[in-house]
Amino acid sequence: MKKPYFLIGLAAVTLGLTANNVSSAQAATWHAGTPKVLRHTWFYNGKDDNKAYITYSKSKSTGNLFGYDSTSERYYRLPGYGLKKLKYQSLGKHVYRLSGIQYSPKGSQVQFDGQRMTYKVKVTKQQLHFYKGYKKYVRKATFATMKAPAGLS
Repeated sequence: MKKPYFLIGLAAVTLGLTANNVSSAQAATWHAGTPKVLRHTWFYNGKDDNKAYITYSKSKSTGNLFGYDSTSERYYRLPGYGLKKLKYQSLGKHVYRLSGIQYSPKGSQVQFDGQRMTYKVKVTKQQLHFYKGYKKYVRKATFATMKAPAGLS
């Protein structure tokens, strides 16, 4: 099943602060929350049904794959998993290390629920790059989206 691997990747995507001339002492410091440059929704525009999203807020990340509604021929967000109580380190050159506690939506549980996950990400103006082989996410979806069909939200 693709979801556990996606969730690990999701856990690996939550960082991005642009800092100028960060000293080594500042870089080693953990900061609460997420860098402002990360705080919005990022999309993976994969082929076929392999489309995903990650939304970063001030203190957590939420993401999952998209579901497909064949009637409207549009994609909708499946309930999100992610990390809460996020913190980050600036590693320089727009690279960050994020760390947070894995959580699941109501009524489900992921493999690493409640455990601390840490990962690295590089942020540019238009793209998130996850280290360790995860896909690149961009700011805009290239596919038609909609709200979840009745009964799924």
